Amino acid sequence: MKARPAEESDLARLRAMAGQSAFPYPDLDGARLEALIVVVDDDGRPVMAAAAESILQMYLFADGGSPAARLHALRLLHDEMAGELRRKGWSEANAFLPPGIAKTFGRRLARSFGWVPNWPSWFLRF
Repeated sequence: MKARPAEESDLARLRAMAGQSAFPYPDLDGARLEALIVVVDDDGRPVMAAAAESILQMYLFADGGSPAARLHALRLLHDEMAGELRRKGWSEANAFLPPGIAKTFGRRLARSFGWVPNWPSWFLRF
């Protein structure tokens, strides 16, 4: 076995592998795909692959104010940012909430703005 960058001839096999799972795999022809590496067996057949896709990570900067004023400001930011990101071709964004605010602020994002909880996240620094 060996690892190498994916080739066009690998894509049908990778799509078949993705089709065997309910997991939402990225578009292998998408502009946001940063890297696609395959492990191939001795016959050159892909047996495993990893894809790196660009995502949007949201950050919120906030300072004081009453709860009503903060919610109003958040709604203004949310709507303007969503429009701006759509104009730039994005269709989704992620907010990684620290454990100390995940329960309460996550509930606010879901109830007031339609955000959906996602999976836990891990990161790696290179």
